[in-house]
Amino acid sequence: MGKNRPSGPCHLCGRVGPLSFEHVPPRSAFNDRKVVLHQGEQVIGLGPGERPRRPGQIIQQGRGAFTLCAKCNNKTGRWYGSRFAAWCHQGMESLIAAGGKPSLVQLHYMFPLAILKQIATMFFSINSNGFCDAHPELQQFVLDKEKTGLSSRYRFFVYYFGGGSLRSAGVMGRMNVETGELLAFSELVFPPFGYVLTFGQNAPDSRLAEISHFADFKFEDFRVGHVSLPVLETHLVLPGDYRTLAEIQRDYEKNRSTERSPET
Repeated sequence: MGKNRPSGPCHLCGRVGPLSFEHVPPRSAFNDRKVVLHQGEQVIGLGPGERPRRPGQIIQQGRGAFTLCAKCNNKTGRWYGSRFAAWCHQGMESLIAAGGKPSLVQLHYMFPLAILKQIATMFFSINSNGFCDAHPELQQFVLDKEKTGLSSRYRFFVYYFGGGSLRSAGVMGRMNVETGELLAFSELVFPPFGYVLTFGQNAPDSRLAEISHFADFKFEDFRVGHVSLPVLETHLVLPGDYRTLAEIQRDYEKNRSTERSPET
């Protein structure tokens, strides 16, 4: 098995060598079974209850890729994995309790710093191996479990996954055609949460809840508190799009109507 492992730069520390399979998110956070990924899936035009017409990619060992060296994989898993998994298990319980409500306020028991460091680790994995060179501050934040604080360059947001497709996207740009603002962000969706990392900018959707302040806790700080997060859907592969199926269909029909209208 080891002989077949790919080699290359570790996405976290940058050292070149054999790479290990990094589960994104960790196996203990509901990522220990077969998953189906729908890449570029188009749901526009699907009726209520219809299934995607194209089969997705089946990954037997859980979602992830060969992105981290064994040292970084083991170290981050040991430091952050179990605390992040506890956050996810509580989130799943809260999501089930939602009952279709658009938002939730639930009591959480958590280690905020470890949770944020695991989220940051996942963003290293879903981005290219050059991400660590471009973001040394974030790299050192993850590699030193006791390190606290991040500059305002990095902002983290979270929401409950309310249905749709899994998706992940490395850093991409999106322009607001009305304001001309260019937003750079990365996104990862895996039940029960979706995560967004921006670079000193606002979230791609104002409903997302910011958790950047988790970086200001100490590693052993344990907190009990109420967490309010929106429940959003991710039906399209396009990062930052949280429209429901009804909203997608409505916009599709509106665009079709515009295209059919005669010029005046």
